[in-house]
Amino acid sequence: MKIVVILLFLCFGCNNGSNETLLTPEKIDELLVKNTFKASNNLELPYRLFSPYNQSVEKKPLIVFLHGRGDRGSDNSPKTYHEFGFVTNLNSLVSKQLQSKYPSYIVVPQCSAKTENEEWAKWVGNSPETPFDGLGEDGSYILNDESSASGQAALQLIENLIENKNIDKDRIYIIGLSMGGFGVWEFTARKPNLFAAAVPMAGYSDPFQIENIKHIPFWIFHGSTDKWNPVEGSRTMYNLLLEQDADVTYTEYKNTGHGDAFKKAFNEPELLSWLFSKSKNSN
Repeated sequence: MKIVVILLFLCFGCNNGSNETLLTPEKIDELLVKNTFKASNNLELPYRLFSPYNQSVEKKPLIVFLHGRGDRGSDNSPKTYHEFGFVTNLNSLVSKQLQSKYPSYIVVPQCSAKTENEEWAKWVGNSPETPFDGLGEDGSYILNDESSASGQAALQLIENLIENKNIDKDRIYIIGLSMGGFGVWEFTARKPNLFAAAVPMAGYSDPFQIENIKHIPFWIFHGSTDKWNPVEGSRTMYNLLLEQDADVTYTEYKNTGHGDAFKKAFNEPELLSWLFSKSKNSN
């Protein structure tokens, strides 16, 4: 008589060989530590900071994420990063699994809402009385001579972190969506030697800044049916950067609106590896 022994190997909560990426919202909130930075303009800027598990002497990249307009304020709550797919997706960059591959710092500042026109960007026509004047139907604007208070504070915060944390100054990456997409174009124009790569999603932009930013690798995202921020702005910036032989990629999602474009962008399988491949030494 033959005896057949069947061995059952049960894996509870397995995900591609590991359950490390299955982080709860509470755990993510704990890992993104609340802080406040007082800028030279006296603005107290709330921000979240994730520090890598690997605290070796080797310097690590820094990812800067800029949220959208609806998440302005001073509460420093999870709303500042709730649309940041690299943090909230199933395969979160703050998990030990992803950090073993991409060790990095992540900073998420919160834009002030002290006036109606306070945004990451500041353009000609933008004032408390006329917050949206100067925004063209073609998705463009003209950069103001002065930064917004939040924009200035956030740029100072980035430089403060580089000075005080174990950060590789040649690998500073910036990602932003909607108002944060404005911010990506804005911050790279105001500090063109600071960033190694940039990912603007569905933001307005200043086409006259191309000469300042043409050396920075960009991956631009927009939905073709965006009702809030015209897709023409991203198309224009892509074409102008192409004319300069820039390192630029453009992904436009057909029949896709404003918020859905962000979700699709953060699920692009090559985006994370593209981002971490960039360095100012090699650009």
